[in-house]
Amino acid sequence: MREADIIRILQSDKNLYGECPNCGDSFQLAKVEFFYGDRFTPRAKERVAEWMKELKGRGKELRERRRKAKERATKAALSVNVGKVIEKIVPALPCFKYNPQDCRGLFDPIDFIHFDGLAEKNKVDFIRIIDLKTGGAGLNERQRQIKDAIERRKVEWEVYQKK
Repeated sequence: MREADIIRILQSDKNLYGECPNCGDSFQLAKVEFFYGDRFTPRAKERVAEWMKELKGRGKELRERRRKAKERATKAALSVNVGKVIEKIVPALPCFKYNPQDCRGLFDPIDFIHFDGLAEKNKVDFIRIIDLKTGGAGLNERQRQIKDAIERRKVEWEVYQKK
């Protein structure tokens, strides 16, 4: 049996139904415009042309979205890298309100531990945890956990000595 014969049978029997693979709805096969291979009907050719045009537009949109995403990622990476450099030099800047000689850098997960009075009085009056932020940046999850542990006084001193 040829393809044309199969198509003719499917379209002539009003009791045959198909199911849409996308939405699951059933439809009468007699109302469908069948074609085989590249032998499109004029209506099918029109629909394929519409799809191709739509795909071309989507491709253009996708390329633009990809370009913008790459641009955002580049800006974010640059921002993070600049931030990592700045956090290391901030204690040397005039705007830093603590004695830089009292600061010790950790940089991850927090930036500094400040031992107030260490350099000038050779006596530590207060210990401060400092994390530098710019713009609208906030603490990340690990930093929040450290802050919470300190606020709950879950901090202790330990001397580790191997004998």
